[in-house]
Parts: sequence; structure tokens; C-alpha cells
Amino acid sequence: MDYRQAANERKYDFAASSYDFIAFIMSLGQANKIYQKIAEKIDQKTSKNIVELGCGPASVIPAIVNGTDDSTQITGIDFSAKMIEIANRKKQINNWGNVEFECLDMYNFKCPKPVDTVIFCLALTAIPDSTRALEKSLSILSPGGQLIIIDSIPLNTRWWHPFTNIYIYLKSLVVGAKPTRKILPFIHRNMVDVEIEEMAYGVYTVINARKPKSA
Repeated sequence: MDYRQAANERKYDFAASSYDFIAFIMSLGQANKIYQKIAEKIDQKTSKNIVELGCGPASVIPAIVNGTDDSTQITGIDFSAKMIEIANRKKQINNWGNVEFECLDMYNFKCPKPVDTVIFCLALTAIPDSTRALEKSLSILSPGGQLIIIDSIPLNTRWWHPFTNIYIYLKSLVVGAKPTRKILPFIHRNMVDVEIEEMAYGVYTVINARKPKSA
């Protein structure tokens, strides 16, 4: 495990109450745009069962709820008890009848049937083994299911990316993430209909892809 990711459970328990504020600051004020981008990428026709892995204090859930109808079942998974406590509080306040939260290690999450959409929002690089996490997401996705990721992934195709990457690495020291270039190659090897988009000059990468129907 990278030292930046050490003791993340305790770290996120401690930071749970101020997570949304920290996310706003560290995202250079882009947090709400990021959450809305997630909601916009969801395929409304096929996404009737959505799972967010690493949901934190339900930061992106309001945008997902507003962008889907009441028949869509939404599940948030996080290993931080404090994060889930806050998420459930938001659920009660907002009366989200179609949303459930579970506090557990994502690798122990089991669903009764394959899900239509899996989401990682600012969570994948905070997980010690991003490849294993991606493999988990594929294991619960239905054939043709949608995977949506927004995270800080080092890029190298634009002249400004070296400067962006410096910020990504500095930010990782604060948020406990491990920027890795392994994510995009994994997606291209294992997914189809891959769409890649940049936000904030590449500080954030948006990935929208599907599990092969033959898988």
C-alpha cells in the first residue's frame, strides 16, 4: 500500500464531517460540476440499478437522484462508518426512498443480480489497488453494463499535462490518493465504447465505458 493511502479508514472517518468542503477546495471549485457530470453520463434507458463504490458522505448521490426516476435503485458503498452515517442522515433528510447505503469493504459487497451501472467518483485512486477495484466493478456489472469514473489520472498527451500532473501529485498528498497511469490501459483492454473526457485541463479525467456483452 502506498504511504499516501495508509490508514485511510481512520483518515476518512476523521474527515467525514468536512469532506464536502475539502472536496470543493481540492477540486478547485469543480466538485459540483464533477457530480453533475456523473449524473449526465448515466444512461437513463438502461441504468435501473446503480452502485457507487466509495460513495463517501453521499456527495454525488443528490445529482444522481435528480437525474434519474424513482424506479432506479441506487446503492452507495463505503468502508468508513462515519461517511455512511452522514450519508444515511442525508437520505433521511431528503427522503431518498430508492437509495441504500452499506458500510463495508467494497470487495465484500455482493448483489443479488448484476447491476446496470457502477460509479467511481473521486474514489478509485484512493483505493490501494485500483486494478483489483476495477476487476470488482466488472464482476458485478451486467454484460453491456456501464462504468463511469471521474478521478485525477496523470495524462501526457497535451502540453499542459506536466503542469497538471504536478498539481495531481501534490493534491494526492492531502487527499490520500495514489495517482496511477494503470487505469486507462485497463479500461481500453477490458471495456468497449470507451469515451474519455477532461475536466479542469486534465486535473480530472471522465471515463464512460461499457462491459462487453460477450463477457
